[in-house]
Amino acid sequence: MQKPRILFLLSLLALVAAGIARAQEPVIPNFWDPRSRIERPNTDTIGPIRFLATNDFPPFSYRDRRGALIGFDIDLVRAVCEVLEAECAIQTRPFDTLEKALRDKEGDAVIAGLSPDPEAKQPLLATRPYLKVPARFVSLSDAAFDPDKAEGDFVGVVCHSAHQAYLERYFPDLAVACYPNLGDALASLKEKRLKAVFGDALRLSFWIHGETSGACCAFSSGPYLNDNYFGDGLKIVVRPNESELKSALDYALREVYRKGTYAELYLRYFPVSLF
Repeated sequence: MQKPRILFLLSLLALVAAGIARAQEPVIPNFWDPRSRIERPNTDTIGPIRFLATNDFPPFSYRDRRGALIGFDIDLVRAVCEVLEAECAIQTRPFDTLEKALRDKEGDAVIAGLSPDPEAKQPLLATRPYLKVPARFVSLSDAAFDPDKAEGDFVGVVCHSAHQAYLERYFPDLAVACYPNLGDALASLKEKRLKAVFGDALRLSFWIHGETSGACCAFSSGPYLNDNYFGDGLKIVVRPNESELKSALDYALREVYRKGTYAELYLRYFPVSLF
């Protein structure tokens, strides 16, 4: 008489476990519209591509202990060039010299979080974004936070930041505590003086995964994307007259995602998913 009940309980436990597993699966972001059409470029006309990057922008582009250049952007470049069957080289230099180097034809494309100025006399061209960094709430692991149901619970945020402005615009009823820097806000969260902290998901993800957090916390709610507050994403930038190269890079970025390579790189460099 007990066997059917045991089987039922085992099945129920299996379903619960499967639901937990699905909830813990990282979300791979997709910034490519499957309905958009990007024609395959003529790879015979694509010569060697010289990429310009920085070497102090982890986890996107930085040097490991041996001095080798590694990072999400670096591996993404290699994947793009494999799609295009193009020879590629990567040069590094300080961020504030990248645009001039590109315009002076010391390189063909910049992959370093450079945002073209639309008001420039000859605006640079940019691909579609290959990554956007959302804003997230982080809270104590045993106390999930819902900003729509918070009553009198203080949320920490960096003073005068885009994230504070976003909270004031979209969550005007939240009790906001302003901090001079993110570290101070997160320390207050660990001490349970805050219910949550709102900020840049990239920085928060590495804090959650790092030693400083003491495994205290996790993301709650979100993610929140808004180009006006948090930027329109990371893109590859080329010179104004290089529309053919831009189109080829757009095609390659989409193919890298479609083939699953993007997901592999994302999971490698973002141990706690931004989304």
